[in-house]
Amino acid sequence: MKKMPAILLSVLLSFSIALGLFDVTAFAAKKPKLNVSKLSLTVNTDFNLRVYNLKKKQKVTFTSADPQVVSLEPDAKSPKRVVVHAISVGSSVVTATVRKNNNDVVRKLKCKVKVSPTAISIKFFKRKLDMNPGDQFELAPVIKPNTSREQPIFESDDPSVATVNSRGVVTAVSPGLTTITATLLSNGQTATCTVIVKGSDDDDDSLEENTIKNRLLGED
Repeated sequence: MKKMPAILLSVLLSFSIALGLFDVTAFAAKKPKLNVSKLSLTVNTDFNLRVYNLKKKQKVTFTSADPQVVSLEPDAKSPKRVVVHAISVGSSVVTATVRKNNNDVVRKLKCKVKVSPTAISIKFFKRKLDMNPGDQFELAPVIKPNTSREQPIFESDDPSVATVNSRGVVTAVSPGLTTITATLLSNGQTATCTVIVKGSDDDDDSLEENTIKNRLLGED
């Protein structure tokens, strides 16, 4: 079989790319990259930073611009990862330097890290929500100090009545009563909100009475 002339091959390749029959990106080498380029942490929290698309003959070293704000601990199981420790309030930049076996630098990857104070208190502006099945409402907790970026964990006492996601968005599911709790993992402080999902008028009256009773019992 005769070899295809180079000019004809070039024309066919250009034609295939134009028609989308040939994916030129499949032959493009993927460059190393970090799993995140920006990071917000609170004091005494950690994050696993990782480099992707590292070739076999490449190695990576991690450095922190300010070790007093952010320290680094290499992962014993994988040289591609490092544990970022937030030590004190401030900002730092973690640099991942990718090198070849001959020590030539291939690429420098940077991740900006901002460390905020640990939260000391949390509360909801709304202590009670009246909702209908299918309604949604975002419970935005007030966290102090306001410079803290700590994110609470949200939970619903009865997900069959109302669910809540990691951002505090409450979704009413079916008639009933439940409590949404936001917890700060750093110190265990909590904030609660009673959610009443409406049904018939009689059910609504009963739920309202139960809510009042629960509040009175809580005050005793």
